Amino acid sequence: MAAIAFDTLKFARRLIEAGVPEHQAEVQAELMAEAFLFNVDSVVTKDYLDARLAEQDARFDAKFAVLESKINLHSWILAVIAASTVIPALSGLMGY
Repeated sequence: MAAIAFDTLKFARRLIEAGVPEHQAEVQAELMAEAFLFNVDSVVTKDYLDARLAEQDARFDAKFAVLESKINLHSWILAVIAASTVIPALSGLMGY
């Protein structure tokens, strides 16, 4: 899983420099670190996203191949139907 670097000491020092009481700054830094650790499982990394997109592409390619074969079959069926309808109609018009 993804690791999030969070420097609690640096965070607390910046809060103290901004005028926050020391104890309050330390507690806020601890709570912020806990929040990051608690939510780290919800973070989507680039590697995870790339893997999921590759899976979706593979599924799409498989479904597209099936649809393409069905379309080819339907095209042949329509060609046979058209030929079986048009050829007798033309021969009837030409008197054969």
